[in-house]
Amino acid sequence: MRVLHAPSEIAGQPSILARALRDLGVDAWSLATNPTFAQYQPDEHPPLDDMPPLPRYLGYAGLVAKHIGRHDVFHFHFGRTLVPPHNLDLPLYRALGKKLVFHYHGCDVRSRKHMLATHAWSTCTECDPFCIPKRQDRILREARQYASAELVSTPDLLESVPNARQIHVAAWLPDYEPKPFRQAPKLVLHAPTNRLIKGTSYIEAAFEKLRRRFPGVEFRTVEKVPWAGLREALAECDVFVDQVFMGWYGMVSVEAMALARPALAYLRPEFAPRAAGCPLVRITVDTLADELAALLSDAPRRRALGEAGRGWVEREHEAHVIGRQLVSLYHEIGAT
Repeated sequence: MRVLHAPSEIAGQPSILARALRDLGVDAWSLATNPTFAQYQPDEHPPLDDMPPLPRYLGYAGLVAKHIGRHDVFHFHFGRTLVPPHNLDLPLYRALGKKLVFHYHGCDVRSRKHMLATHAWSTCTECDPFCIPKRQDRILREARQYASAELVSTPDLLESVPNARQIHVAAWLPDYEPKPFRQAPKLVLHAPTNRLIKGTSYIEAAFEKLRRRFPGVEFRTVEKVPWAGLREALAECDVFVDQVFMGWYGMVSVEAMALARPALAYLRPEFAPRAAGCPLVRITVDTLADELAALLSDAPRRRALGEAGRGWVEREHEAHVIGRQLVSLYHEIGAT
C-alpha cells in the first residue's frame, strides 16, 4: 500500500501520520505546499502556495505528474488536493482508480452560520471570519463525488460533515519527554494560533485577575512560535490553558498532556462521553479564573492530572495508535 498525505500541514498531522504509517509497514510520504511559521517537517515541502500564480500552478502540475503514479491512496488534508484551491486534479484520480480520503481540520468545512445559530459558545463566536462558505460547499460536494472516506479531527466538525468519522489528532511521543514536576508552579501558558477562535482576551483577563494572588507565577501568552520552540515552552510550563470557545481540545492540549502538564479547555457537555477518562480540566469563560487558581494551589492534583494526561495521550493520540486506525480505514475502502 502506498499512501500520500498532502498538501497542507495542519498541526503537523500529515508528517506525523506518514511517519507512523511507515513504521507500520506502509509506504507513506508527506507533502506540504503551505509555508507556516510553525516550521513543520514534512518529507517534501515545496513552498508553492506563496508563489505568484504562474510558477505556483506550474509547481502544482509538476507535483501531480510526480506523484500520481506513485501512490494508491491520496489522503488530502484541509479540503485541498495537489492543485488547490479549486482541486482541478480530482477527476484524474478517479480515472486512474485511486482511493481518496478527505481529512478536515476546521475552517475548511466548519459552517459558521450553523455554529452561530446553534451554540452560545463556539469557534465562530468572535472569529473575524476567513472561511469562504462557497468554497466549503464545493469541498463537501467534491468529497461526496470523489472521496472514498471523509474524516474530521474534532467532533464539532461532525455537525458540518455528518457523514464523516472523527479520528483524534496524532502525537509523536518521542518528541515529548516530560520534565520533573515542580511543587511550586512558576509558569501558566496560553498559545493561540488565532486569538479570536481561542478566546484569548478572556484567558488573558483571567491571567490579570490572578497575577497579584500568585506573585511567583508568570502568566504568559506565546504566539507565532515555531513548533520546536512551542514544545520547549510547553515543557517548561506548569499549567496550560487552551481555549474557552471551541468545545473540544486542540493539538496543543494534546502536546501539553503528552508532557504531563495539566490542560484546561472548554468542552461542550454533549462531547463528554467522547472524552470519558480524559483528564482535561473543563472550564468556561466564567469558571476559568477560579479553576486555574484552584489548580495552582493544589500540587498533588496538578501532578495527578499531568500523569493521567500522559496516559491519555499514550492510549488515544499516540501516532501509531492513529496509524493503525488509518490502515484499517484504507483496507476498508479497498486499498491494498
